[in-house]
Amino acid sequence: MKIWRAWVALWDRREPVTALALVRIAVAIVLLVDYLSLAHDGLVHALWSPPPAGYGVGDGVMWFGVLVAALACLGLGAATPLACVAFVVASSRLSAVAPNGEAGSDMMLRIVVAILALSRCNARWSVDAWAMRRLGRPMATEAPAWPRYLIMLQLVWIYFSGGQNKSSAAWGPHGGFTALANALMDPHAGRLPAGLVVALYPLTRVATALTMLFELGAPLYLVAYFAGERSPRRVFGYMRWTWIGLGVAFELGIAIGLKIGSFPYAMLAMFPVLLRPEELQCLNTRAPAKRASSPS
Repeated sequence: MKIWRAWVALWDRREPVTALALVRIAVAIVLLVDYLSLAHDGLVHALWSPPPAGYGVGDGVMWFGVLVAALACLGLGAATPLACVAFVVASSRLSAVAPNGEAGSDMMLRIVVAILALSRCNARWSVDAWAMRRLGRPMATEAPAWPRYLIMLQLVWIYFSGGQNKSSAAWGPHGGFTALANALMDPHAGRLPAGLVVALYPLTRVATALTMLFELGAPLYLVAYFAGERSPRRVFGYMRWTWIGLGVAFELGIAIGLKIGSFPYAMLAMFPVLLRPEELQCLNTRAPAKRASSPS
């Protein structure tokens, strides 16, 4: 019973909605830039129209419009739950029309937005919160923490499974930790001049080793996060911030060095969930006064 009560208390925690609001805005921006860039390049009909105009298995152009409108509402926090559902439906329809036309970040953020639909991510920095204040019914500044935990778990699992799937010897000592250098030298994926990569070759080997340490050590972040709540030992704080720092450096590094689209920015958009509520307290100073909210 003690374990059961602790489990219930964990998922029934209340905390400021700041982290989820940041994720909502960041995810909407990343996806909007990604999809609008496709429209700018004239690829909408090519991806989501049937032959001969495109290679889709149906007509998804209408769903593209729904998706863009839903993302705009999501970023503004206008009718947020409805916008989340609309995005998930439209994104799923586009995936069905052109399965090869979406990236891993599309699938990943579709899950994130579905979780946000069940959260109170619109209680901060949103049209919804502004409208409710104008109506004299301000939204609660604290909300259940479990949506943040679910996104955190997804983030950790993505990195850990990524490390598990790096089976090539080039990622380990037997291959000389040459994987990142090989990727940066790829003529299709690499952004940097070959001469610069050669000059930085020793650093790329260190970065490869740190990448494996970061990804395979992802579950330790959860240990440090929850153990640090019960223990004042600084080692847990060092573990958390070292892992977060490696993650930011990893994503920015591949964004600079590789042509892999919006994936690194999509991953960084979820990073606010890694922070404790008190670590975002500086953003809560102007929050409306907290009012009582039901456990639901």
